[in-house]
Amino acid sequence: MRTRAHVIGRAAILLLGGLLWAGSVHAQRSPFNGLEVLPADSTGHYRILIGGHFHGESTNRSGYPAATLLANLDTINRLGAHLFLSTGDLFMDPVKDLPRYQRSLFSKLKMPFFNAPGNHDLSAVRGADELQDVRTWQTDHVLIINTEVQSGTLSDAVLDRLASLLNAEDLYIPKRLFIISHRPIWAEDDPQYSSLFKDNTRSTFGTNFKKDVNPVLERIAQHAHVYWISGSLGGQAPSSIFFQRHAPNITFIQCAIRDEPRDALLIADVYPDTVTWSALSLTGRPVQDPKTYDAAWWRARVGKEEGFHWRLLPYLAKSTVLHRAFWWGAGLMLLLVLLMRRLLRR
Repeated sequence: MRTRAHVIGRAAILLLGGLLWAGSVHAQRSPFNGLEVLPADSTGHYRILIGGHFHGESTNRSGYPAATLLANLDTINRLGAHLFLSTGDLFMDPVKDLPRYQRSLFSKLKMPFFNAPGNHDLSAVRGADELQDVRTWQTDHVLIINTEVQSGTLSDAVLDRLASLLNAEDLYIPKRLFIISHRPIWAEDDPQYSSLFKDNTRSTFGTNFKKDVNPVLERIAQHAHVYWISGSLGGQAPSSIFFQRHAPNITFIQCAIRDEPRDALLIADVYPDTVTWSALSLTGRPVQDPKTYDAAWWRARVGKEEGFHWRLLPYLAKSTVLHRAFWWGAGLMLLLVLLMRRLLRR
């Protein structure tokens, strides 16, 4: 039977832990713009803004973020988000592009910015931690996982951190767990999703998601809602958003832009008892409720390109003729024709 002193001592430990935890909240700062993660408002509401692949299309050599992102910075700042989370492939070339990103993006954002490293960010994250625990709000956790460290396989240290959420005192077991990663490792070995993301970065020998990670998620989902949000979307993706309720209290999400008309960011409005999801179009093209973009919606559209716009024909012809690859090809073809004629005349 517990004594009164034991109960008081236990309460004191919990109170001290809470004070230390609160202090760590205010100390959490973005490594990109130095801004601090702010507490929720007086109602318990806070807002998270989510996107990824901010270098845009893979042909972008400007050293700047995607034009669709930069064109909407005023709108993004007016959203009043408490946190901006990137799902990776932030840079095309981290070393060369960092000064341009600092000038055009990081210094202009009015909310703390964090990134889950993608394969294009590798030269900037060598030696980076596999897991970053963004201390945010008492009832919720944000974990940023570097899935490039072991090609999508999560280490025992990360698994232990996930499992530790189940071993915490009842006061600190989260209501929501937001996991941010670049690779959707939850999709690789799952036939429901693997065919939808064929152009993604994939592991060479598979991952330990099905064997080791998913069982932990299922245990956490008995107490909290798990949102695993990734950002590796191939160039042929029909939407910037994928949103699938996978199992009770487990939702798999993807969000990434490509400097395309479809570009959109994801918004999570988190309240004490619910999460409301919406999207911000970066091009003016209408976007639907994020939950619309589920596996069935994707399956009906993957691999189906948009119709040809004949008004673009003059532009496409001009850009093709003026490209050096066209002339290299034309020159090579001419050389082959001359060789063939010479051989046939013998």
